[in-house]
Amino acid sequence: MPAIQRIRNHGAWLIGVIGLALFAFIAEEFFRSMETTSNHSKQQVGEVYGESLSIQDFQEMVNEASEVYKMRTGQNLSDAMQDQVRDQVWNEYVIYQLVKHETDALGLYVTDAEVQQALVAGTAQSLQSLSMFANQQGRFDYTALQTFLKQYKEMKGKAQGEQLEQIETIYNLWKYSEKQLRKELLMNKYQGLFAQTMVANPVCAKAVFDDRNTSVTAVVAALPFAAIKDKVEVTDDELKEAYNTYKENFRLDAELRDIKYIDIAVTASKADKEALDAEMNTIYEKLASGTEPAVVVGGSNSLVRFVDMPLSANAFPYDIRQVLDSMAVGQVKQPFRNVGDNTMNVVKLIAKTTTADSILYRPIFVQGKDEADIQVRHDSIMKALRAGASIKALAKTYGQNADSAWVTSAQLEQGAAQPENVKFAKALYEGNGYTTVDVNGNKLILSIEQKKGSSVKYLAAVVKCNISFSKDTYNQAKNKLNLFLAANKDLAAVEKAAAKAGYQIVENLNYSSASHNIGANGRMPGVAGSKEALRWVFDDAKVGEISKIYDCGESNDHILVVGLSNIHKKGYMPWDAPDVKSFLTAVVTAQKKGEIAAKKLEGVKTIEAAQSKGAVVDTLKNSNFFLTPFLAATQAPEAKVAAALYSAKVNETTAPVVGTAGAYVMKLVAREKGKTPFDAESEKNVLARQYMQMAQAAFADLVKNAKIVDNRYKF
Repeated sequence: MPAIQRIRNHGAWLIGVIGLALFAFIAEEFFRSMETTSNHSKQQVGEVYGESLSIQDFQEMVNEASEVYKMRTGQNLSDAMQDQVRDQVWNEYVIYQLVKHETDALGLYVTDAEVQQALVAGTAQSLQSLSMFANQQGRFDYTALQTFLKQYKEMKGKAQGEQLEQIETIYNLWKYSEKQLRKELLMNKYQGLFAQTMVANPVCAKAVFDDRNTSVTAVVAALPFAAIKDKVEVTDDELKEAYNTYKENFRLDAELRDIKYIDIAVTASKADKEALDAEMNTIYEKLASGTEPAVVVGGSNSLVRFVDMPLSANAFPYDIRQVLDSMAVGQVKQPFRNVGDNTMNVVKLIAKTTTADSILYRPIFVQGKDEADIQVRHDSIMKALRAGASIKALAKTYGQNADSAWVTSAQLEQGAAQPENVKFAKALYEGNGYTTVDVNGNKLILSIEQKKGSSVKYLAAVVKCNISFSKDTYNQAKNKLNLFLAANKDLAAVEKAAAKAGYQIVENLNYSSASHNIGANGRMPGVAGSKEALRWVFDDAKVGEISKIYDCGESNDHILVVGLSNIHKKGYMPWDAPDVKSFLTAVVTAQKKGEIAAKKLEGVKTIEAAQSKGAVVDTLKNSNFFLTPFLAATQAPEAKVAAALYSAKVNETTAPVVGTAGAYVMKLVAREKGKTPFDAESEKNVLARQYMQMAQAAFADLVKNAKIVDNRYKF
């Protein structure tokens, strides 16, 4: 009872404590939930129609596409190529999600039967790169695929090593192509349905055919706007009015940034070059004194390995090729610089010989319990061969095929990185009849049966070293930039002081997070390895701020600092944004110059009269209404000129026409119809394809509605 009374006496206090505890529990769960949601969102590469794509799923797709590329080409991907694959995977994902969203709403899908039918037909685009399943005509063969899948199932648990790796590679390529096939079929089904909404009738087809099949010849007097010297003033109100007309051109579906940056490409200093000169002179002296070439080249930083076998000229870098042919055997060329690849070079020509370009041979591989056993077996085989035994029959007794094979010098040179391959190549070049090569403790007997072609080959020691900067040189450049930034802490100060300090500022307007590096655009790859700086621009930077210094470049040879000058939010670019204002100013200026040109040509009724007003006269030949004519005088296409000529009569001079780059007066000289007969079905098909091309603009509307989020720059 006393305890109950104490609870009653402190009831309000206890309720408060319990309430706080309960709030703390709820708050803890809330923040834990928020943290989980935040971590989840940080792992999203992007969204389409609210559906997220995780970095794990995206990377899996990129890895798959990269492996397929390597399978098909046999090449490894550079960083730039890897970026291209990432772009391709993302773009394909977005397009497929756009289409799938529409097909789901329409109830369209691809059945297994349709996939089977496509495989039997073998015409789908996604099947065309499966060369291992192609028939003699180069087309996909479904029977070959079925045979492989049956063999794969049988061999899956039996094959080992290289054989297992090979069948797994082919199987993975097939599974990738199968997924692509399903996507392709769904896309085709949607496009086919879309195409049915646009039908070309015979009347339209005939009208378009007539327009394309009728050509005109005309004399044109052009008064280019560029030739009008009258001063034109453009007001902000006029720009805003033009902005309303062209506003949709400035729509932004993702945020953009205006950035300015300093990119320093660090190069070798005078001291670095002098140190390299001394090193190369030492290398020259060693080679000239007879030091083992492999030791000299191996102990240097040469970009070219030493290969102890004769190589064709094409196996050497271009600048080395140029000097080899003029050198005498035993000669060592003094160190020389190649500006093209920024290297210093020393070359010693050890030997110059003429060898076959392709060789036909048969092999027998001799194995045994130990070295003595191998030697006994080898001697026995060689004795039998010299006595006239068939190498193929002997090989069969050892469970080998000894099939003949051609090998080219180019193939031998590709394997020259391995010492055993060099032994093999030298044996083929130097041998005739039967010869033996020691391979990893065993012996390989080669029957050299035929040699074709011949060319000069070189045994040469090449030391090619980059003229690169030292660590001290790099640190000096970085310290200098650090001191500059310490004195200029924001973008405005950096811009003001950069030129005096010897730095050049580069500007990128309307910069997208879809770029892979700072400074990247459709033509230039930008500063390699600058993705961290890109993330700063879009995640952390505030307008007017300067970033930290970033170490960048393919060889860590660039120093980069970035400033953010403006942010363009989703929606529409403002009328006074630099690019927008420049475009609008050009439009309004052209309109005003058009008014001036119209006044100058007012009342003009002949070509001669227009010429007296300053117009340039030219002849327009083989033009038609179907194609917009290009006017040489103004260097611009003019649709209004085509329209005026279309309605003009022969020998009639048109009234002045104001186009986009000039004002024109035209006299129609001739109108001729082509001799091509009208084919209604063919023209309808042509027109239908044109409609489909124009209808691709509908995808722009899908993009607007899909609310696409692209966070690839974060990863």
